[in-house]
Amino acid sequence: MPRVLIYIVIVIGLILLALVFMPLKLAVSMAGLEGSKFSAREISGSIWNGRIEQAQLGAFALGDLDAGVQFFPLLTGKIKLDLERPAAAGDAGFTATIGKQGSALLVEDATTVLRVGETLAPLPASDIALDNVSVAFAGGRCQSASGKVRLSLDANIPGLDLKQGLLGNAMCEDGVLVLPLTSGSGMEELTMKLEGNGFYTARLFLNGNDRAWTLLLPTLGFRKVPSGYAIKVAGQLGQKR
Repeated sequence: MPRVLIYIVIVIGLILLALVFMPLKLAVSMAGLEGSKFSAREISGSIWNGRIEQAQLGAFALGDLDAGVQFFPLLTGKIKLDLERPAAAGDAGFTATIGKQGSALLVEDATTVLRVGETLAPLPASDIALDNVSVAFAGGRCQSASGKVRLSLDANIPGLDLKQGLLGNAMCEDGVLVLPLTSGSGMEELTMKLEGNGFYTARLFLNGNDRAWTLLLPTLGFRKVPSGYAIKVAGQLGQKR
């Protein structure tokens, strides 16, 4: 066997050996998570079978996650990390693929329920459900987005039936991630916007002029606008309000 070929085989063998024993913590860094709002108490195991304990993304607690790198994307220089928390009683679980492709940070097929009450206060929201939501950011700008989103409200407002929440699909608009959500009747609308730096805004509009709202809604932070009432909040993900 020619000496050059032997060297090539040795180099390939060393690369494969390094991949087999590469720690998950290094893969998390390569996937672009350490440069985001992601944090964890501990990251252990290999890239093929690892564990992330008490994971946190901004203000959202993700819990303890099983993690593993997808093999085939590695062959093209991409890092894709599968994350999972099995569903249990009272817990919808969590599944998502997070990775990096060039300068783009990818979130693919995220399915979970996130508690948002404190993050969006005083907007009367309790949680947001993601159904196969995929988002790509590059250079701080939203490049693509898809998937279904449902926001649940916990306000008991006379004349409104918000038990089904507000529904919509994720999309990009002028480099910003936008969630345009509406109720089943179409009379209630909420628009959430998230920029690449973590700054967000959310505006909830209630169409109507129920007499009971005159005294109630201002105490909840709403203000009178043409055709109804509205409340708007803004903040930075990962910062306490």
